[in-house]
Amino acid sequence: MAQKTKMTREEISWILYDVANSAFVLVMITAIMPIYFKDVAAQGIPNTVSTANWGFANSAAALIVALLAPILGTLAD
Repeated sequence: MAQKTKMTREEISWILYDVANSAFVLVMITAIMPIYFKDVAAQGIPNTVSTANWGFANSAAALIVALLAPILGTLAD
């Protein structure tokens, strides 16, 4: 059985940072940005078109990340 060790102050700080950062990104991407996009950035565009544009932008960003992640990961190592 593995022996329990006490976490250092630095490790606890990194854990708290990760939790806070994940929560912030989750709220911004799922709640704030779609409302901003619909009400400010896509003014004058029908709701269906602005929703489609939001989906296309997210898909393009995910595709870019998927294509560049292996290359950038290799360069970082």
